[in-house]
Amino acid sequence: MHRRLRLGSVAVVVGVALAFAAPAMATADTVVATVPVGSTASASSATVLSPDGSRLYVSDSAGLVSMVDTATNTVVGSVPVASALGLAVSPDGSRLYVASSSTNTLAVVDTATLTVLTSVPVGSAPFGVAVSPNGSRVYVTNVNGAITSTTSVIDTATNTVVATISAAIGPRSIIASPDGSRLYLAHVAPASHDISVVDTVTNAVIATIPMGVFANAVTGFAISSDGHTLYAASTNADTVRVIDTATNTITATLDAGAGDGAYGLALTPDGTRLYVTNALANTVSVFDTATNAIVSTLAVGSTPRTIRISPDGAFAYVANTASDTVSVIAIDTFPAITTVTVPGGTIDAAYSTPIAVTGTPTPTLSVTAGSLPPGVTLSGTTLTGTPTATGTYTFTITASSSVSGIPATADQTYTLVVAAVAADAPIGLTATYASATAALTWAAPAFDGGEAITGYRIERSTDGSPFATLVGDTATTAVTYADATVAAGHTYAYRVSALTAVGASVPSNIASVTVPAASTPAGPASPTPAATSPVAARRGLADTGSDSTTPLLVGLGLLVAGAATVLVRRPARQS
Repeated sequence: MHRRLRLGSVAVVVGVALAFAAPAMATADTVVATVPVGSTASASSATVLSPDGSRLYVSDSAGLVSMVDTATNTVVGSVPVASALGLAVSPDGSRLYVASSSTNTLAVVDTATLTVLTSVPVGSAPFGVAVSPNGSRVYVTNVNGAITSTTSVIDTATNTVVATISAAIGPRSIIASPDGSRLYLAHVAPASHDISVVDTVTNAVIATIPMGVFANAVTGFAISSDGHTLYAASTNADTVRVIDTATNTITATLDAGAGDGAYGLALTPDGTRLYVTNALANTVSVFDTATNAIVSTLAVGSTPRTIRISPDGAFAYVANTASDTVSVIAIDTFPAITTVTVPGGTIDAAYSTPIAVTGTPTPTLSVTAGSLPPGVTLSGTTLTGTPTATGTYTFTITASSSVSGIPATADQTYTLVVAAVAADAPIGLTATYASATAALTWAAPAFDGGEAITGYRIERSTDGSPFATLVGDTATTAVTYADATVAAGHTYAYRVSALTAVGASVPSNIASVTVPAASTPAGPASPTPAATSPVAARRGLADTGSDSTTPLLVGLGLLVAGAATVLVRRPARQS
């Protein structure tokens, strides 16, 4: 059961999110359609659904069985059967069995063509019809009898009666156990108003469930899917009896409302709710089978009797005998979270993933355990936001709603991993040269990507060559480095990357430095004569036995003699 069930499954993170959308449905536990059927249904208004739920068959005493398309809620065909009462459909949906009270026969109808294939003679005043789960047998209760009445057993392969079950008089309603091993017959007669339990192997009554006074005579049955619990409605007592089929004893009595006339019963497929038609109050009561309490009541048509619930539990169909209609009820469905995993996220990156949920009315979602990553919230049915911290986060989301008045929840636990990214580039790298060293300085990245910086990678380019790793990992968070391997006359360019557990960041800006060329070394110096005074010079010459004035006087005399000669000759040329 889904009721108050907290699913303990734990989701594992995957790379894609599963996205499912709940089908659009009408507001649940509400009459969403009223289908006119037949001309008068007051005598029986028996109903039965096809195994796939696509067709609803409704009988009426005017001798007509109507076929309703449940997709459109319209009558799409009919088949005439005199005094049509009880109905049953074969497990494959190909045959419809109709009790014809006035002709004491069972009509076998081809559902594809809506034609009567054959009529099988049965007992007197046939009323209720049931089919074995394997479809090999049809059981028909025959109401009339002086001391005892019978139930006819029909072989569906030959459409012949192969056995007759004798029981107390007045058998009307009939139901087979889910495994087909038992039949339950409700007797409605002053002399007999108990329930007979029949072994279908021996076709004999093996037990009787006493119902007490005649007012407790049963008008409708429902049985749990496991066959352990039988529900029996008594319209004159306004009650529903809960019967343990293992002991054939009444374990509880449900009060359907004084004077309401509880008549027909139907269980939801999950067994959580029992729907009871109240023929006198023109309502349907919904019981919580866990508490045996009424949780909601719906108004339907006039004199509702039989009720059927679709195989998927989405709709109930109520035959209103006095208004010749069928009320279609959209049924609440329990919440379920169909998203079982959520994708991982990345720090500082937008995150959004839907949580698919089903159920009517639409459940609300909330985080009921654990915690979401910082920066992520549950908005409606979507996890959204921007994670601001890395890590593994486990949390439980609960879907809550009120199903036919029953508080209901469904849980799903998720694990969401927020991954780190590479850090941003280091900031403001500079390079200067001094004392035969290139000194680098920078600032740490503004964003570390969600992981601590453990060191820096330094790359260098020499004279425009491609960058090569100078230091693979400084293994320190220091933001300075001295490169003492530079050589004079070269230009060096540097860039720095931050290192974290994720890897290296993109490089920083490029900073360059040029190392000056070295000065050319000087050669050996030429000898420079020592400075001397004229006196010293003369003294030197004297010391050598020479007179420095003699040559000068001789030269001066020659110069004067030359000049005189010129002066003498010039006047001679003029004369």
